[in-house]
This record gives sequence, C-alpha cells and structure tokens, in this order.
Amino acid sequence: MSMVRMTVYGLFFIGLAQMLTSTRRIRTAILCILLLGSFEALYGMIQTFSGNEHIWWVKKLFYRGDVTGTYVNRNHFAGLMEIIIMLATLYVGALTERRKKTPSPFARRSPLRAKLARLLKGEAGFNKRVLVLFAAVVMGLGLLFSASRGAMLGAAGGLLCMGLLFMFRKGHRKKGLIVLFLFLLTSAYALRMGVEQPLERFRTFDASFEVRARYAQKAYELFEDFKLTGVGVGNFRYAYPKYQAPEDTRTFIDHAHNDYVQFLAEAGIIGFSILCLGLLYYLFQIGRLWGRRHDPFAVTLGVAPLAVMTALGIHSYSDFNLHYMTNVLMILAVMAIGYSAVHLERHTAYEKSLLRFHVFPLRKRGIILLAPLLLVILWTFVRAGGHFMGESFFEAATGKNSKSGMEDSLEQVKQSIAWDPGEARYRWNLSVQLREDRAINLKNMDWSDQERKSLQTDIIKALEDAVGLNPLKEEYHLRLAWEYTYLWNEADSRKQWMHAADLSMERAAYFAGTNNPYLHVMMGDYWVMRSKTVYPGNPLWETALAKARWHYLRNLSLETGAVREKIRDQIVKNIWVHYPDQEFVNRILGEY
Repeated sequence: MSMVRMTVYGLFFIGLAQMLTSTRRIRTAILCILLLGSFEALYGMIQTFSGNEHIWWVKKLFYRGDVTGTYVNRNHFAGLMEIIIMLATLYVGALTERRKKTPSPFARRSPLRAKLARLLKGEAGFNKRVLVLFAAVVMGLGLLFSASRGAMLGAAGGLLCMGLLFMFRKGHRKKGLIVLFLFLLTSAYALRMGVEQPLERFRTFDASFEVRARYAQKAYELFEDFKLTGVGVGNFRYAYPKYQAPEDTRTFIDHAHNDYVQFLAEAGIIGFSILCLGLLYYLFQIGRLWGRRHDPFAVTLGVAPLAVMTALGIHSYSDFNLHYMTNVLMILAVMAIGYSAVHLERHTAYEKSLLRFHVFPLRKRGIILLAPLLLVILWTFVRAGGHFMGESFFEAATGKNSKSGMEDSLEQVKQSIAWDPGEARYRWNLSVQLREDRAINLKNMDWSDQERKSLQTDIIKALEDAVGLNPLKEEYHLRLAWEYTYLWNEADSRKQWMHAADLSMERAAYFAGTNNPYLHVMMGDYWVMRSKTVYPGNPLWETALAKARWHYLRNLSLETGAVREKIRDQIVKNIWVHYPDQEFVNRILGEY
C-alpha cells in the first residue's frame, strides 16, 4: 500500500496544481482549507472545554484535556493547525491589492468623496482579511491548547522563515513585522485564557526528548544494516523490534518519532536521495519564479510552501506527521497552491497561468504516452478499492463491535483475503480463526484424523502465506514453528516438519531481536519441548537446552520485581511439564 500512497500523493499534487489556473480557483481552494482548519480548532476546543470529550460519537480515550479536533493524536491535529495557520497568515497578505502609482482624476477633483468611495469599495476586502485573520487566531489557540510542544516550535520556525523571506523583498518588509505581531498577539491572548497545561509540558521536554532520541538512535541502527535500499517504505514497525532498546520492552513502537530517520531506514540512501532531489527541484522552480513576481498575491502565497515545509520540518524531528496521510495531503495542497500562485500573471484586464500543458493527439505517440499513466491510475484505483473492501470485511470479522459467529467470521476473513491478497494480517487472522476451529473440534469425538490433518494443513498454509508476504513479523515465524510440531505423528516429521519448525524458530529469534521478554518465554518453551524429541546423547539435545536456557535467562534479565517472580514461576511450570526434576530446573535457570 505504500506504493499506492506515493502514487496518490503524486497524482494529487499534479492534478491540483493543474486545476488552480486562476485567482478565483486558488482562493476557493484556500477558503475550503481555512474552513476545515477553523472547524477542527473550534470543534476540538468545544469538546475539550465543555468536559464532554468525544470524537464524533466515540468517547475520547487518549489525550483527554488536550484539544485534538477530530484527530486521535494531538500531535497530528497540531500538525494540521501548523499548516493552515501558515496559509491563513499569508492569505491575509495576498488579499492586499497593489496601489496605483498615480491617483485618478476623480480623486483630484473630490478627495473626500474619492476616499469615501475607495473605503466603501474596499470594505469587502477588509472584512475578508479580518475574517481570515480571526480564523488564524482561532487555529493558533487550537494549536496552543493541543499542548504539542513540537508543533509550537515548528509554528514559530515557520513564522520566522516567513518573516525573513518578506524582509528580502522590497515592498513586503512590513509583512514580516505583521507576522511577528500576529504571533505575539495569539500568544498573549492565549496566556490570558490560561495555557498552564500546554506550557507545563515543556517542563518535561528533556525527558520526552530523551525517549524520542533513543527511538531515533535505534532507527538509525536499523538504517545502518540496510543502507542502500532500506527495509521498505511502511515496514518500519516490523523491522524495528529487533533493534528496540531494553527500556522499551513493553512498548510497541510503530514510528521512530523522527520522520527523517524513519524514512531513511525505510527507503535507504536511494529513496531518501530521490525525495531530496524532488524537493530541491520543486524549490528551485518555485524560487526562480518567486523572485520575478511583484504581485502581492503571487509573492505572498509563493512563501507558503517553504513556510509550511519549515514548520513541519522542525516538528518532524520529534514526531511523525509525514506518516499521517491527511496531513501529507494538506502539505501537498499548500505546495500546489504556492506553485500555481507564482505561475499566475495577473494584469488589470486579464490574468494568465504560466503552467505548461501538453496536448498529444490520440495516435501512436499519444497512446504510447497516455497508456502508462492510465495503467498507473487504474492500478492505484484497483489496489485502493481492494484494500478498502478487504478492511471492511476484516473489521466486520474482528472488530470490537463484531457480532459474527465462528463460521461467518471465518468467511469474512476469506473475503478480505480475496479482495486484498497482499495483506499479511488477513492470512495471520485466518490462521487464528482456524486454530479456534481446531480447539473446538478437538472436543468432538467424531473428528477424524483426515479432517484434523486437513485443518492443520490449512493453518500452516495460512501462516506460510503470512510469512511470505511479511517475513519481518517475528510472531508469524514463531507461530509457524509451533504449528509444524503438530505434524509430529507424520512419517516424514523428523526429516521435514521438525527441521522446518527449528528453522522457523531461528528466524523468529533473528527478527525478534533480544529485547522482547514475552517472545523469549515462547522460544524457551519451544526448545525445551524440542529437547524431548531426541535422546540425551543426541547433539541436538544439548543445543536445544542451551537455547532454552538462553531465552529464559534473557527474559528474566529484562523483567523486574514482582513481574519477574511471576514469570519465573510460569517458566518453572513449563519446564516441569517436560522435566519434573528440581535439579534439572535449577540447571536451566541457575541463580534466577
């Protein structure tokens, strides 16, 4: 799905930029974005300060007391506010029309009447600027009350970038001061409203930054092992557990909280270089035209992409806004607006877009050029639609509100696989459903060996497919190893199935790393069981027990206090099932 998202991002930017060929269209796009941002901020503040904290009809479970709008994560909401605040601030300046160099004859004959007429004529424009400014203040308050420290720092950086760019343009230097004044005004108003909670979070900034720095450091270690191509965009959550720090053993980390390091680990040097070259080319194109423009509309909105990129660039150092699709699309929308604005030449009588359009006749050359694009669009549509349908069936089968029975649930999981055969989670859940079916049938006295073997084959097939689609998920390998052992009674089990089980368990240990205490117990249990399948004189017996001992002791070294005592008791029981001998238990666990 990562390739689909990248394709959608590219098509979205190109399509929107090509559509915004007039001032009216650009203003309409900006108005829609401002309405969205204002709604998110107002909705979030009403929900938070009314005490009725819900996201639509769902009770809010996380970040209670912080403004999140319709987002679950306050940092993602704050990222959206950053983007739209930058755009709103610049749009106020874009609404300023250029003054005529010479007054009209009417103005010379009757200065008072002319001034009054100009005032009335400009009243609509003035009111529009006031409304946009008010929307920016509302979103600024939403940003502050989100209590997102990275977003506050990012917004400050974006405003600073904005002001500096205006200082380099003659005739626009006052706008830099206005930007700073707006920032101070928003801050002062928020202080009077009371922002003790948001500012209180800065007192714990060092501790939080230390944790995120540790995530980033471990993510960089992941990159060092896959420097050239990375582990694949979207695969961070599966590859990271092997590198996870011991301090984070009870935390599932699906993002590095540093978009730069995470993308570097996922895409490698090649992917990261392609992204940087694309951004540099975009900035070169927009900067070259921005320097030539004098129209306030083009000059002001041309700053928006760089201001937004600066704000999110700072925020992304300690968060993962760029891995949230809604915010990425909003960034691309602002980039398209800025790109179209600097390509727009406005004159008194007409305006002209400098965006180039290529027209190809539908002959050989046109079909050759058009066919790949249509195929990409069709492929994206089919993959996205298939994934949507797959998720719908999967949620119906496994969601919290699911009321499906065993048979219906199993059928719905199979439907999700049919719609999206490339999703490993569906195969894993299919194996879960089949294992539940096996547990029920074990109580059935009429269940034949042939039916048992057929069901076991289906379970193994589902797990093998899951491993093939996502070999980085250690849990898939571990479960597959255990399922192979269910074929112990088969004639070729020693040569085929037990060897396959050992190999799967070794792979599970490789991808799991050394800092997951839960998996260490599961692996230790496996090797204790495996030692009972051979005679004590067999070299595998000593090898299996050595591996079991290592995994058990690794678990106990990671656990502390009462949890470790509880886990140790469970390990003793697991060993006792196979070796009911206290001396043997002491041999395995030693001083622990």
